Amino acid sequence: MDDRARLDARELARGWQAVLGRLELELNPYNITTWLAPARARSFDGAVLTLEARSAMACEYLDRRLRVVIERAAAHVFGTTVTLALVAAGERAPEDFDAAVARGAPASGTLAIGAVNCSLPFKDYPAAEGNRLAYQACIALVEPAEELVTSPVVLFGSPGMGKTHLLHALACRAKDMGRRVACLSAEEFTNRFQGALRARRADEFQDQVRTVDLLIVDDLQYIAGKTATQVELVCTMDAVSNTGGHIVVASERHPFELGLIDRLESRLSAGIITRVDPFEWQERRAFVEHVARRKRGGLPAWAIDRLAAVNAPSVRVLLGCVNAAMALERAQKLDMRGLDASLAGVTVLESAQAATGGEQDLLDRIARYFAIATEDLVGRSRSPRFNDARAVAAAALQKRGYSLPRIAAILSGRDKSTVSTLASRGRAMIEEQDILRHLLAG
Repeated sequence: MDDRARLDARELARGWQAVLGRLELELNPYNITTWLAPARARSFDGAVLTLEARSAMACEYLDRRLRVVIERAAAHVFGTTVTLALVAAGERAPEDFDAAVARGAPASGTLAIGAVNCSLPFKDYPAAEGNRLAYQACIALVEPAEELVTSPVVLFGSPGMGKTHLLHALACRAKDMGRRVACLSAEEFTNRFQGALRARRADEFQDQVRTVDLLIVDDLQYIAGKTATQVELVCTMDAVSNTGGHIVVASERHPFELGLIDRLESRLSAGIITRVDPFEWQERRAFVEHVARRKRGGLPAWAIDRLAAVNAPSVRVLLGCVNAAMALERAQKLDMRGLDASLAGVTVLESAQAATGGEQDLLDRIARYFAIATEDLVGRSRSPRFNDARAVAAAALQKRGYSLPRIAAILSGRDKSTVSTLASRGRAMIEEQDILRHLLAG
């Protein structure tokens, strides 16, 4: 390379640094450090500025989000109209790109990261008083009218209340509108992040999830106690928000009850936190009628009234009751006796819950029995006397129908295998001690 070429290269490098200097006045630090600082100016022919970004994903992001502002800053520095051309450093061979897609990285033009179930649309969501704010906050993100769009949106409530339905309805609508969506459970987010770290491809994972227009994370309770994952989620939320995107998360418990790091709690508290509550009688009746119509079932009025009278603990259970009734109707066996027999399991569940009290009451009784604080029961200490109490709690919660992930979240984010082991030991302790059986029976 001759001296003139070297001088041109140096001049180009200086020019690009001047462009970066102007961009620092307009853009947030995240965009500068993550996307622009790693880029290198390859050439400028007086009209086209060729910029080399660190990856194909970075090229896509710069093209979609920052092209206009880069071209404007470059025009000011170089004194002429500038068109931006983007190339990736070390273009992947086709087989390498296919492998990346197999790992979960989206191919060009892909609008969704994670599985989106479009069989759960907004029109089939059972809107009611107990979930009205959740519904309105979510639909405002894709159908903004007069409503104020707020993000993040945090939904919490017991399993089976329709939170996941609402998340997938939102994801599907956003995808249909051409928006890039990441729809992941907290477990999937964790697994992808940890897998990327192990493969030394954290930058690829970040390029993928931080460039979406809508970030959806379900079952937030899964990352309780997982500090590294929580920090990564905070950074991802910041990146999405800084570029005008939105965040929606769901949890079985209020996020302030999960023991999350302060930074994550702070980000979540800046938006809407709303509980998704069970149906009232009229809402249950309307839901039963809606499901029956949608499934083209002809349930008589007395059956609809009987179904609405079941104080089902969740929308999921109520849907199961409706499906059972419709199965009886199709078999021409629907009568009061047969329907009540099908609903007996739900009735038993209601009675058990009424007799034993709620989750907190159960944990409090177990803590008192072991002479410890409830906070220690659900905390992280490994003291043997705390572990005995946790084992009994895990067994008792599992007997009530709690899933292992839900129990894990209650017990400060312990993994499912640990909870399973605790529950097995707890069942043995309960079998051996009559006083424990009486205690848990209320």
